[in-house]
Amino acid sequence: MRRWKAWEEETKTVEYQAANDPNRFRFTRQTTFGRRHMGVCTETPLHLWMKCFFRQFFNSVAKVDYLTLRHGFIATHLSSNSTFNFQKYIERSLDDDFKVVVGISPFMWLMVVVFMLADVHGWEVYLWVSFIPLLVVLVLGTKLEVIVAKMALQLRDKNVVIKGSPLVQPNDNLFWFSHPQYVLTLLHFTLFMNAFEIAFFIWVTVRLNTPPLP
Repeated sequence: MRRWKAWEEETKTVEYQAANDPNRFRFTRQTTFGRRHMGVCTETPLHLWMKCFFRQFFNSVAKVDYLTLRHGFIATHLSSNSTFNFQKYIERSLDDDFKVVVGISPFMWLMVVVFMLADVHGWEVYLWVSFIPLLVVLVLGTKLEVIVAKMALQLRDKNVVIKGSPLVQPNDNLFWFSHPQYVLTLLHFTLFMNAFEIAFFIWVTVRLNTPPLP
């Protein structure tokens, strides 16, 4: 995310304006965004998910993705306002989301009670529970990559030739059950489970190293 500020500054340069001339016609597949997402590994949903799963570990947010999403957001909400600072907008959005993520809802406490009640000798519940946040993060990372790739594929299906920069159309239907809020909920759950596991680990360590009372 530290690179996003430099990318945002790049949009103000003459070189960027020339490379994204709104009167320039190009084949959709020949754009940088098209070459990144419209490959042979996107023909089936299985191949798409496999590709996106491994992509999240290497350059998950490329500059072309950021600039394309920025262009799509501005074109949808702000008409032709090219001076809009998309990076600062994301920062403000993350600050608002952070206030939600760090909160503890009654559902989270209910999950803690369930895990404590399921702590039966021999089941090793806390060992298996520690893998849940990792799995959730991997699935979320893959899903977000799939969303960007699907926007590119939708653009390919609609337009063989485009004018100017690729114009993607983000919408709620790309998320699970058409609710982007579920992504934030899963992130909230992941952070809470990590905090709970760390607290439980510290408590067990202290108890084991505390000598019994005489």
